[in-house]
Amino acid sequence: MDKLQNIQTEATGIHPEITLRKILLGQPYSLEQYKSFVSKTALLDAAIISGDGNAILIIILFLTKTLKRSLVQRILAERQDAVNIYVRYLSTRLQLNEITDILTMLGQSMDAAMKSLHIVIKTTRDPDRLLNKLRNSYKTQFSTLTDCKETSFVQSYIKLLEWQMAMKKIDDDKQIELNSPVLKCLQHACKSHWNSQEGTLMSPAILSQQHDISPRQYQKVALEVRASAGEWSDVDQLLLTKGWLGSQKLQIHLPIEDVLKILHRNNASSDVLEKYLAYIDNMERRLELAKTMHCFRIAIDILVQQADRTALMQYKTKLQQQSEEYFYAESALRSSSVKWKN
Repeated sequence: MDKLQNIQTEATGIHPEITLRKILLGQPYSLEQYKSFVSKTALLDAAIISGDGNAILIIILFLTKTLKRSLVQRILAERQDAVNIYVRYLSTRLQLNEITDILTMLGQSMDAAMKSLHIVIKTTRDPDRLLNKLRNSYKTQFSTLTDCKETSFVQSYIKLLEWQMAMKKIDDDKQIELNSPVLKCLQHACKSHWNSQEGTLMSPAILSQQHDISPRQYQKVALEVRASAGEWSDVDQLLLTKGWLGSQKLQIHLPIEDVLKILHRNNASSDVLEKYLAYIDNMERRLELAKTMHCFRIAIDILVQQADRTALMQYKTKLQQQSEEYFYAESALRSSSVKWKN
């Protein structure tokens, strides 16, 4: 409090440090004697020196009631700590215009836009109103900012809400929730509009492009959705492309083992799993996965290729007797064309 006692005031005998001490101690106090611009400024400076946010806010609110807005802004312009406290207070009261005016006046247009955006998103539940507010926020604040990464976020958010509302009309208000995350929207598009013509609004690829969904994330979501629906031709379309002389070539952005795990988790048939197991280059790893995923033909073929009779016999003991895979292993063991190493 020694610093407070050093504050110089007007010749009126008003002592901000005494008033402030009463505020800090919770004692009765009056601000009525602070009538001049100088005395009010001194009172705020005393509060700032104290570091007590509640006291600072009390003085700021007193200034807003007794001074013109331009004068309040003039005082706050040189006192950033006071600005921060006042803006937090205005945020709790959702006073967007006041926040924007103060921060813009202080040359903090980006902070004003971000504060406004945060409040709009946090407090607006109705998607129509949220879309209108976001459009207005982009037009009046973000469109004029440079080097602001949130500008693209606002644009994407607007496009996403527009997409969701269009889907609500197309899908009879039942398939997609408004304000859903973009990946949930992608799931919906992959489920309900997979075969939509390229370039149309419903196309999963268009949604992915509009919101910069990475090829890896797009392929993961699409694979999960089409595999869960048992649409294995769509899975092939997603993961394979034509190579030389009409052969099939893998085109994936996910590790092949992740692809196999997704297929296995969604009850892909042995034929489907075997097709993609063939793309595992490491033979031991392919054998391990084939056993885990019950792709007996792949496992048996690898053991035959390795000429490992002992391992094949051990594997045969784990197969159900008289089953297809059991007889396949027996046939391999009886083959005279294999030169077994053991």
